Amino acid sequence: MKIAVLTSTNQWFEPYAFKLAEELNCEVFFKHNNAKNLDIVFILSYHKIIPKEVLEKNRHNIVVHASPLPKGKGWSPLFWQILEGKNNITFTMFEASDGVDEGNIYMQKTLELNGYELHDEIRQKQANFTLEMCKEFIKNYDRHKRPMPQIGDESFYPKRTPKDSKLDINKTIKEQFNLLRICSNEKCPAFFEIDGNRYILKIELAKIGGIEMIDFVDLTPDERVNILKYRNNENVKKWMYNTEDITLDEHISFINSLIGNENKNYLLVRNNGIDLGVVDFIIENNEAFFGLYANPFKKVAGVGRILEEICIKYIFDILKLDKLKLEVFSDNEKAINLYKKFNFKEVKRKELNNKEVICMELKNENR
Repeated sequence: MKIAVLTSTNQWFEPYAFKLAEELNCEVFFKHNNAKNLDIVFILSYHKIIPKEVLEKNRHNIVVHASPLPKGKGWSPLFWQILEGKNNITFTMFEASDGVDEGNIYMQKTLELNGYELHDEIRQKQANFTLEMCKEFIKNYDRHKRPMPQIGDESFYPKRTPKDSKLDINKTIKEQFNLLRICSNEKCPAFFEIDGNRYILKIELAKIGGIEMIDFVDLTPDERVNILKYRNNENVKKWMYNTEDITLDEHISFINSLIGNENKNYLLVRNNGIDLGVVDFIIENNEAFFGLYANPFKKVAGVGRILEEICIKYIFDILKLDKLKLEVFSDNEKAINLYKKFNFKEVKRKELNNKEVICMELKNENR
């Protein structure tokens, strides 16, 4: 098939357009008059009206819009929905027309956000999800090639302007957190006004959020004993490959084996004096195989998500590695759902100790 990607130049999506073109072995165009006589044109973040006579020169002219069309037509639907408090965002792939987001629909899929992403991460997830939908269309072309009409009541979002980044000084940060999340620190930062003065407010996530990460080899004797208690707890060890209790001597020997081993990292995660759990990494060929478990004796809301975010930021932002890998038993649905929320993808399955194991990976999209 003859395929091309059409996008606007000098804007946030441009590098992702080239990434998709590389994976599909096709060209990127910045002018719609150049994208013609093709089987498929992916029109992604393109900001000009395409005449009907140009569209008719291609078999498919495909747009991906971050809303459950016909609801949410118009501008910046992803950001508007985040402001509405939504974390499950339906993306619609549809055939371009000379109307406003009114073409027939090829597919709809849902992106799950965790509710804590900031502007740049939201954009990254939006772009990668869009690319996955485009590749899905190509891979299963016979299934998706016949679009269906839009059904239901339509709604429209207006274009966002810098004034939409204004904070209300009479509301709390928590009340306006979703607005802060979608504001670009560089292009349209959040701001507030007092007595005729305007103040700009920028937001970023601390790399590890002020949380302590203590290497096992640096733990005190009491801390080593506590870690062993966590590991031998029934709710932890049942998800391990080795479900037997580990003795103190075995535990100390293992910690000693980590001394000077730069490829193995076992870390106790602590916040405000509370042990959240353990994360571990085995690093090889610029990739990391990792695992984690929470402290079974402390109930901390969202502890799995916290440990997961720490793993990803530690490996990708600090160590600058290319990929995270993990293995999880197929009946550990809670863990699997958590990994999927962070966009881990299943790559294969295997059997170990008469149990099915799912192998998953997450690539560093910034590398």
